[in-house]
Amino acid sequence: MLKEFEMTDLGDLSYSLGIEFKRIEDGFVMHQNKYASDVLRKYNIQHCSIAKTSSETDLKLEKDKNGKEVNAIMYRGIVGSLRYLCSTRLNLTF
Repeated sequence: MLKEFEMTDLGDLSYSLGIEFKRIEDGFVMHQNKYASDVLRKYNIQHCSIAKTSSETDLKLEKDKNGKEVNAIMYRGIVGSLRYLCSTRLNLTF
């Protein structure tokens, strides 16, 4: 490739697109600890309680007529971040 393209060797890949790479004896380990932590910190949800399911079973949602408006930009950001995390971590999608 060096004959065809001008390249610079930057060493082993360590972080790209929210995925961390760590070299081990047999190859690489990929994880997203930093990305997930950054998302939780960015939206100030790092202290939320843990749930075994994504929503309560048999929950009936109702519109809160006296509730405040939701920040649509922040909501889209949270959903987009979680969608990316789930698309790269199939165990979270399950």
